[in-house]
Amino acid sequence: MCGAAILLCGTWPLAGKAQSPVAELAVAAPAELGVSLRQMVQALRAGNRSIQSRANEHAIAEAAVGKARGAFQPNANVAFSNGRQLQRTTPEEDLSRYQVSNQVAGIYDRRGQDYSVGLSKLTETGAKVEAKATLSDFITNVTRALRQNDLYDHRAFYGFTLTQPLARDFGRDVTLARVRVAELDAQAAALNSLDTESSVVAEACLAYLDLAFAQQRVAIAQERIQMGQRMLAEAQARVRQGRAPESDTWEVESSLSRYRSSLSEAEQQRLDRMNRLRTLVGSRVLDQPQPWRATDPLPEMRAELPSVLQSIEHAREGRPDLKAKRLALEREEVQIGYARNQLAPRVDLLMSAGVNGLSVDRSQSLSYQRMKDYPTWSIGLQMAFPLGENEQGQADLRAALTRRDDARQTVDMLEASIANDIDTSIGLIGSALQRWQLAGEVAAREQRLLELDRRRMLEGRVAMRDVLVSEERSSSARLVMLEQQTQHAKAQVLLDAARGTLLDRFQP
Repeated sequence: MCGAAILLCGTWPLAGKAQSPVAELAVAAPAELGVSLRQMVQALRAGNRSIQSRANEHAIAEAAVGKARGAFQPNANVAFSNGRQLQRTTPEEDLSRYQVSNQVAGIYDRRGQDYSVGLSKLTETGAKVEAKATLSDFITNVTRALRQNDLYDHRAFYGFTLTQPLARDFGRDVTLARVRVAELDAQAAALNSLDTESSVVAEACLAYLDLAFAQQRVAIAQERIQMGQRMLAEAQARVRQGRAPESDTWEVESSLSRYRSSLSEAEQQRLDRMNRLRTLVGSRVLDQPQPWRATDPLPEMRAELPSVLQSIEHAREGRPDLKAKRLALEREEVQIGYARNQLAPRVDLLMSAGVNGLSVDRSQSLSYQRMKDYPTWSIGLQMAFPLGENEQGQADLRAALTRRDDARQTVDMLEASIANDIDTSIGLIGSALQRWQLAGEVAAREQRLLELDRRRMLEGRVAMRDVLVSEERSSSARLVMLEQQTQHAKAQVLLDAARGTLLDRFQP
């Protein structure tokens, strides 16, 4: 309904109204609503379901890029726990703990709280880095017995860990592969949205031209009726004057019946073309019952024909669907690089370092000056690999290679189809131009014959039936000219769509 509102008033519909702009204009609008081609395209962009659906797909693809980039966002990790650890001890633990404390052997009791704060991040090299600080406030039955008090111990740790892949998942190209694929998908979605818009606009332009021609057909049918009515009045006058037989009026009345039948057929054709436009725009006849009228005249004929080679070059640079297919091919190349990397064994460098603190005073346990004398660190390698051939990796690589070959063939086929469509469209332009020129010659001759027959009728040398035939032949010749002019304009639309330049007509 937004599309129809834009079409009617030329601006965006206002939000918050109880009655839609379409419904408001349905009351005050004139009996016939004039619509220019630019207005129709503007409404189409706002109201066509296919265009809106593609735009939504692009928005979803853009969101996927943000999701992929989110993997590199730093993450803060905060944890707290409060608990008690009560367990039986081994004889060895009894000797080390309870002989000193002179307690009943067999039980270890720990109570306390544990805190941790960390910051982790995935880097573009594939390394996972985490900086972490922990603090434990606790007391055990052993320390309580030794100290004869309820003072808590405070154990602190500052440190970091690093896991750097050295084979599988190593490098920016691999780590950023998901982001790159998401970006290519978003670019392709934008191009697919543009391609859908171009296709729908092309369809609407063809329907608009059909409506314009249907209006011309209705006008010519109305002219025939007006001519027939004048001829009938003249025939009746001649019959009353005794200058013509009554059969002349019968001939004219029969012709008038045919003209009215032709007008009814032309009106139905105009209604059909008008409702095709309404469907494309998203307008309903119940909301906007006024008939639409195409206000733009049929485009002027162009004598020169476009160059096939230049048009193909335009298409290679401007066709959004071709660009999207090329992006799909590039996407598969990224996937192949990732699949090749996944064939490598997993070899990770593991590093960790930190300092420890312990004191009955919390601030002292957290003091780096006291903790630096108690460092802890480790460095090593971690490996994982399948026994035998990496079947999963090989299968993923074969699938990626097959998709790349399919994408390349799709690009080649589309380029061939575009070149053929352009050649066909240019041929249609030339053919319509030639037919229009021939129809113009015929129309000129028929007009001269009509004028001659009219003079002869006044002189009494030609029957009224012959003038009626000449009138019909002249109007039919003009209708053929208009039909070829319409076909020429439609072929130009198809050529612009094939070259990817159709939307340039409607830039603001």
